[in-house]
Amino acid sequence: MRKRLIRLAAWAVTAGLLVLLFRRISVGEVIAAARGAAGWTVPVGLVGALAIYLADSFAIWKTFGWFLARLSFVDVLLMRGATYLLAAINYNVGQGAIVYFVHRVAAVPVIRGAATVLFIMGINVLALLFLATFGLAAAPAVPHAVFIIVVVAYAGLAVYIVAVAAKPRFLASRPLFQVLLGAGLSGHARALAVRLPHIATLLAFQICMLRAFGVAVPAVDAVAALPVVFFISVLPISVQGLGTSQAVMVFFFARYAPGDSHHQQAAVLTASLVAQALAVSFQAVLGILCLKSRVGRALEASVPAPTPLV
Repeated sequence: MRKRLIRLAAWAVTAGLLVLLFRRISVGEVIAAARGAAGWTVPVGLVGALAIYLADSFAIWKTFGWFLARLSFVDVLLMRGATYLLAAINYNVGQGAIVYFVHRVAAVPVIRGAATVLFIMGINVLALLFLATFGLAAAPAVPHAVFIIVVVAYAGLAVYIVAVAAKPRFLASRPLFQVLLGAGLSGHARALAVRLPHIATLLAFQICMLRAFGVAVPAVDAVAALPVVFFISVLPISVQGLGTSQAVMVFFFARYAPGDSHHQQAAVLTASLVAQALAVSFQAVLGILCLKSRVGRALEASVPAPTPLV
């Protein structure tokens, strides 16, 4: 019952935000913005989605090899592609399938697999935080909300660094924290280094999609604000970030589009919706293909397993 209520709440947030956006921005304005997109929008968007997938898989492959189990890069590519589709249906199922797949093929304890997935998620947030900091230093004119979010994030990071350095016994004795604490600062640095290409491709993809609709956001301003957009979009408060990411994108980037406020907001909203549609379409096709592989079949066999820790 609780999970059903959470899903219903996510759908309510998504629907509510989209209704609010389309009350301010008419469907006609969105259609007009779509018609004015650059001719290269779709091919460049699909190439960007492919680059994101490859960079994401590479980071997972290296991080798993260091802290969990050595898998072939091909297996990681197939696993990540398949879990894109599983996660689109249910995020916990997608993450849990990764944990149980590695458990089955490498005899890795489930709890250590869950801890490594949590470690990767934390590294993603850390990379976004550092990029947002760089962007703030280079482009101080971004909305003040970005500065507030970054300051709060650094307060949490300070507590985390102290825990990793001190390795308190009450945390070190818990299997779920063994990967995070055992990695140490050097392990976090290595995981962060291989994650940066993935974050860079995400930034490039979004900047290209914005420019395809005439939203000429400077690169440094995008680097400051887009990490906040990515962070908000992965929060489990909406369905696949739909609604939340569009609202934040309009808030941050409408001022960089040409025309009056209505045309500016329509351009950013359309760019965000098209970018998400291209990414989801690519991941769906990729997921179907990868699920037909031996790795995909093994992942599907892992789906019914409970995943309370991820």
